Amino acid sequence: MSIGDYNNMNYNHYSQIYFRNGSSGTPILTKPIEKVENVINTTVDTFVKTEESEEKKTSHKTAIAVGSSVLVLSAVAAMLNPKFSGKLINKLKMMSHKAGTKAQKNNGNTLRSKFFNTMSKFWKGVGDIFQFTNTLNAGKDIGFKWLCTKEKTFGKVKNKTARTILQKCDAGFRYPMAGIHKSLTSWFDSISRKTVQNKYMNASKKLDALEDLVNYYKTKLPSDKQKILEQKLQEIKTAREYFSDSSILERLNRQEKLMSNLEADLTPRYKQYAKDLWKGNGSRKKTIKDNMSFWAEDILMPQRNKLEQEGQNVVSNLVGDIQGHKGKYNEIADIITPYLSKDEAILLGKKLGKADKSLHKANLSETVEYFDKKRDLMLGGAPTDILSGLAMVGLSGVAIGSCSSKDERIQKAITTGFPAIAGIGTSMALTAMLFSGAKSLILGSIAGAVFSLLGSGVNKVIYPKQKMQNTELLAVTAKQKEVLNA
Repeated sequence: MSIGDYNNMNYNHYSQIYFRNGSSGTPILTKPIEKVENVINTTVDTFVKTEESEEKKTSHKTAIAVGSSVLVLSAVAAMLNPKFSGKLINKLKMMSHKAGTKAQKNNGNTLRSKFFNTMSKFWKGVGDIFQFTNTLNAGKDIGFKWLCTKEKTFGKVKNKTARTILQKCDAGFRYPMAGIHKSLTSWFDSISRKTVQNKYMNASKKLDALEDLVNYYKTKLPSDKQKILEQKLQEIKTAREYFSDSSILERLNRQEKLMSNLEADLTPRYKQYAKDLWKGNGSRKKTIKDNMSFWAEDILMPQRNKLEQEGQNVVSNLVGDIQGHKGKYNEIADIITPYLSKDEAILLGKKLGKADKSLHKANLSETVEYFDKKRDLMLGGAPTDILSGLAMVGLSGVAIGSCSSKDERIQKAITTGFPAIAGIGTSMALTAMLFSGAKSLILGSIAGAVFSLLGSGVNKVIYPKQKMQNTELLAVTAKQKEVLNA
């Protein structure tokens, strides 16, 4: 008996034990998988009206199934490791505040006042729940980081031998895990930093394009206006030093220093909170309610607001803001526009609009998105993100393992397993690149579907014989249809 035959015998034996239901022999795991496939097949057949080869149609169905699977698995991973951005929570707070203001304005109208008061409480409640979720999530990250990196003395264990064994076990676990934890955190941080730098680089290119156009139009101006324009451009050059690589790196490092004591500040709060819940000091419901907004952002919000305001002031100084403040580029446009044709003025306005949007986006990425990501990383969020993703990859592996033959498992891995892993990996990488949760889920699903189509192509190369058999079977089926329709 060959090693391969032995492995297949063992696999089939265990699959009957773990993947089949009692004496009936009905597969437990393949049943829901088959149901999903049937739904997908029916849906695709409904929308695809034109004549299409069965082989091509099957490839499309598999791609849709993989994309859907990635979306579902990534969503489950997000539920296991939920993180809501400070930007979203701030929006909810603003909505609550606006509703409260409208309730006061409509104080004479009882019905309208009650409605806006209800909405104010509702939005505040949703924001508080999101904050509380982040609190628990941060606690989980800190706990796992402590497990991987902190030395434990086990001082409460009285037996010396047991204490020594536990200390050695802890040292053996930490020896590899501390390095892995640090490496994963550094890797995620480097991706996030590079994302911020790339956004500023993109904004810089658009500002350069705008200035090139300004210099081209400058010749149309009288000499006195040209001098004013040159002075403005020199002021802009000085202001743009704020967005140089060295300045960006300095500010990102400053964020890290601001968070250096975050874990030490949070840990006592968690301990006291857990103590109050465990001992039931007062009402447990009241303890939870009073601590809904207790999490890392509460500690760091003043610093983040300060950094955000600083960046907004510099950006506003260059391209203006929504309050109507005119930046230096806007002032230049006002000087040049009277000497331009209508088409030239439109082109200048478009260039200014693109530069404005790109610069605001880059600054938001630095002061809000990266700040929130950095806070999670400092608390130990990267390894737990990866663990959640690996758990979902494990689920897709179970589905592949339920296949009856070796060839079927290989084909399933090529067309479904690897694409699902690639899709989930893409989703996680996009999260590190400061994409929102919804965008990373959608783009990860699309990536999974694309890899599935590529896998189908590889499958045709690896199993050409099966392709011929399928073709022959389709030919027989077509012949039978002709006979029945005759």
